[in-house]
Amino acid sequence: MNPIVQQFKDIQPRLHKDEVWKNVDYTDTLGEDLALPGTADACAEVSPHCCNIPGFEADRMVIENGCCRSPRRTDSQGVLTLGLREALRDFPQLVLPRFGTAARADNPYLQFNNSHYTDGLFIHVPDGVEVAKPLQLQSVVHAGRGLFLQIHNIVVVGKGSRVTLIHCDDTYDNAPSFSNNVTEIHAAEGAAVEYYKLQNLHNAAGLLNHTYAAIDEGASFRSVAVTLNGGHIRNHTEVALRGPRCDVQAHGLYLIDQDQQADNYIFVDHASPGCRSRELFKGILDDSARGTFNGHVLVREGAVKTEAYQSNKNILLTDKAHVETKPFLEIYNDDVKCSHGSTIGQLDEQALFYIRSRGISERTAKTLLLYAFCDEVLHEIALDPLRERLSDLVKKRLHGEQTLCAECALRCSTPCNGPEAAFYIDPAKL
Repeated sequence: MNPIVQQFKDIQPRLHKDEVWKNVDYTDTLGEDLALPGTADACAEVSPHCCNIPGFEADRMVIENGCCRSPRRTDSQGVLTLGLREALRDFPQLVLPRFGTAARADNPYLQFNNSHYTDGLFIHVPDGVEVAKPLQLQSVVHAGRGLFLQIHNIVVVGKGSRVTLIHCDDTYDNAPSFSNNVTEIHAAEGAAVEYYKLQNLHNAAGLLNHTYAAIDEGASFRSVAVTLNGGHIRNHTEVALRGPRCDVQAHGLYLIDQDQQADNYIFVDHASPGCRSRELFKGILDDSARGTFNGHVLVREGAVKTEAYQSNKNILLTDKAHVETKPFLEIYNDDVKCSHGSTIGQLDEQALFYIRSRGISERTAKTLLLYAFCDEVLHEIALDPLRERLSDLVKKRLHGEQTLCAECALRCSTPCNGPEAAFYIDPAKL
């Protein structure tokens, strides 16, 4: 095994007693055939249609096999986008004060990434700018051999600025891979950030995805993470509310089957008064799939007038599927409004019977109920073309018409698994 991969693998035994990491085991995905990316891995051609969403315009940036493939660009508003290594060389005054500062310091996987990252993207939005087009970050694994990747992205949003980010994780072949990726988002006073995370990987791919958001007074952070496929995916999210009157909405949807595993961890740190956070995570697990949800809301002393709501809901479609859920509130003052809850269940047999009594087939009736379950999260996507595209992909996934395409389903202008999902009743129209 590559010594760098072995060094990463050796982190796991040290964390078995850590409540955050004790259920994380990447033994199956950290195989002997994984290697660090080389020069040749960054030379393959990237399709310009990657993550293409019909009717949707965005400024696209590509990280392929751990290397930034997009040239430096500064638009008319002063928005700067370029590779992280290039940014460290040419704009150290912008990068170094933020590098590794959005997260708590007790994460050894983050520390490993800080030391071994290959490249990433750096985005700087000046003060008072409303970015017209969404910025689309594409993390692509396409090498035909097993790769071990470390990618680090940094996004800096100035005072009063607004930006929308779409981050796609794609794999283009069935070669095994493992990615330990970090995205840091720094939002200054009064800034507004929308962040959408889309994941569609094959079953031999592992992904440890870190998202760290540090937001200042009056800023807002809205995120939606949708996991459609992947061998073992963990979304590790930390949000620090560093000033008064911050607003956070963090949502997630995971649809997994076979032997796939999806883990979601979110930590929201209410360190200032008058802030609000809302979290909603939903999952559907089929076959022998496994899932975990670990949510932690910390309301520090002095963070009065805090509002924090946390919910995790799961549907198990077989008796072999398994999910563990642990919402958790830690509160150190009285003047707050906080709640948390979780549910694990199966499809409502009475609701299923009611729908079938109207002449609807069992398969379509189940799809209607499952889509209605998902729609609460999909509804949080503010971009209409993106919401419609993901709605269609979710329908196809629920209807058994979408396992992972040989090419990423999110990049197809036309469906790569044949015709659009056919429903006698379209659940999105109800």
